[in-house]
Amino acid sequence: MLVSVTVIYGAVSFLIFMIYTLFLQIIPRKKDFDFVIIHGAGLLDGNRVSKLLKDRLDKAIEVYRKDPTPPKLIPSGGQGSDESISEAEAMRGYLLSQGIPADDILLEDESKTTLENLKLSKKIIDGSEGRKYTALVTSNYHVYRALRYCRKIGLRCTGIGSHVAFYYWPSALIREFIAIHAEKKHLILFLAGWAACVVMQVIVFLQWNKMA
Repeated sequence: MLVSVTVIYGAVSFLIFMIYTLFLQIIPRKKDFDFVIIHGAGLLDGNRVSKLLKDRLDKAIEVYRKDPTPPKLIPSGGQGSDESISEAEAMRGYLLSQGIPADDILLEDESKTTLENLKLSKKIIDGSEGRKYTALVTSNYHVYRALRYCRKIGLRCTGIGSHVAFYYWPSALIREFIAIHAEKKHLILFLAGWAACVVMQVIVFLQWNKMA
């Protein structure tokens, strides 16, 4: 019973997560934003934009160019121990090379995690005047977790997923699923389910002994 519950819970949860991740890519979204947060990713050779990060940047540029009133882009990512510049600075260089005006780029170069990406980017947005319609751009498998963090910190925004190579997507989706279910409330729910199964097993065992 314990094994069955574990397998069923994991399979159903993963299926729902996968469907929702795919659904996020096809739902209609507005095209008038004031800010677009771009989540960082590791750099190549410590200073070059990787393919994964380039895809995020290209999606953000697409959103920028389709917007009737171009938004401010917020490349978000600090400097890792093996990087010579921050991820935000590397992203800024790429955006400039693609013709994005420097005045439309607001760096967030201190964050180390996805949650910090959003918290520190929110500070930049909150410090600005006027409307604050916000989008966040990250890899499609990562949108769901990023939006969960947005709700947690009170950042209202639209999630937009960038393309991810098919060969990379399955392993990335599994890692993301594990990261989400490592959160405290999921662990509590899972352990509560196991505890309920154990109690049921004990009750059945005691009843069986009485009958015997």
